[in-house]
Amino acid sequence: MTAASRYDHIILVSIDTLRSDCVGASPFPLWPAKYPGLRAPATPVLDRLVAEGAYFPNTISAAPYTAASHGAILTGRFPLHNGLFEFYNGRLAGPSVFGHGRTAGRRTVMKVDFPIILGPELGFTNDVDVYLREDDDRFIEEVVEADSSMSFAHFGGVHLPYGFHNLRFGGEAYRAKITELEAELPEDLPIPTDQITETFREAEDHQLFLRYKRITNHLYDTGAYDRLFELYLEGIEFFLRERFEPFLERLRARLEASGASMLVVIFGDHGHELDAESYGHHNSLSEGVLRVPLIFWGDGVAPGLHAHRVRTVDIVPTVLELADISPAPGSPGFDGETLAPVVRGERALDGHAIAFSQTYGADTREFVAFQQRQLRGESQEPLRHVLLGESVYLGDRRLVRMHHRYGKQFRIEAVEEHWVERFGDDLVPRLDPGAETADLVAALAGYNAAHSPAEPVPASTAIRGQLRSLGYNI
Repeated sequence: MTAASRYDHIILVSIDTLRSDCVGASPFPLWPAKYPGLRAPATPVLDRLVAEGAYFPNTISAAPYTAASHGAILTGRFPLHNGLFEFYNGRLAGPSVFGHGRTAGRRTVMKVDFPIILGPELGFTNDVDVYLREDDDRFIEEVVEADSSMSFAHFGGVHLPYGFHNLRFGGEAYRAKITELEAELPEDLPIPTDQITETFREAEDHQLFLRYKRITNHLYDTGAYDRLFELYLEGIEFFLRERFEPFLERLRARLEASGASMLVVIFGDHGHELDAESYGHHNSLSEGVLRVPLIFWGDGVAPGLHAHRVRTVDIVPTVLELADISPAPGSPGFDGETLAPVVRGERALDGHAIAFSQTYGADTREFVAFQQRQLRGESQEPLRHVLLGESVYLGDRRLVRMHHRYGKQFRIEAVEEHWVERFGDDLVPRLDPGAETADLVAALAGYNAAHSPAEPVPASTAIRGQLRSLGYNI
């Protein structure tokens, strides 16, 4: 097989919440300086892919939460341009990678661990032939049985509850970890304010999830950030070993046995960081949250490390060129640029790409109540959001502006803060109080000119019916 075969199967794989520097092969570590003394996770499955593939360790996500980050990834357009920029409002506008694949005659398959987020409400299932929830084995079958496919597998195993996702995948190790951690807690801690969930859970699974959040909320409230990050690192190793590596081995074995050619693209949607200003990721614009790994692996891919900045919006235009697929008719174009010549080893990256990232937030109590009403099928007003912060990268500089932050009990407070960071060859961000900002401010203003109100998320009997038809017991 050669690149000329243009790939029978294109498989996009998202490891939700995976920081770039948590891949063992990453040459640009950030977290060890912030959380000294912690053991790095073993990541052999990713390290092998890095050695064999085109590796972009300096890839910037367009948003620090699942909906907007994946909207940008799957459309190749920044959030303000694709209609999905708030934490939980909006709907994808224009075709995604599935529309391009379907137009080319490919079967489109989508498997997600977070169906409440990556589901029909926000427009993610448009142009998807087969939509699966937490079913890794059936995903493999659907891909293998297709003559050609454009598929996407989303994994939430690195996300909280770190490593486990749920009782089905975490098993007794999940129960044992909760029991171990609860032994360290004070008695009579309340149920956490943060009860937001991304998937549908049965009774025991839901209780385990709330118990785990009770633990992590207590650790966060008491400033035990190193301990929380240690749990995150442990979760990466557990997930990769227990679930992801076996999945990838089964997928590769089945496709190789069939003689099919494949292109596999693996990435994080955002990272994770824990400190007084970063509650995991959704309210944060830290470099550890926005910088994610990107790996292309397959026939015709030239192994190599490419350190200049790229963006997650570059993934789709790259995939289409590598596979010789034309965009679907009526496509509005991409914000991302193709990396195909770099992936094929024909040229090197020419400097750092400009990148935008924003975070919109909602009061946690309001979101929990909104989510509960939505699942009951009740009509309601759109969930209120505010712009928490925004960031723009130009060359070796980055401007960060924060407009709101979460205060006590996750209530939103207004602030106005800004700073500039500069990156050296080690890609470590360092404050630069004297840096020129006019071009950074102008670039951000140009991006914000595209802002328009987000489309409300439907909360109707029809949506519940769609979810039930997909097999959800709600």
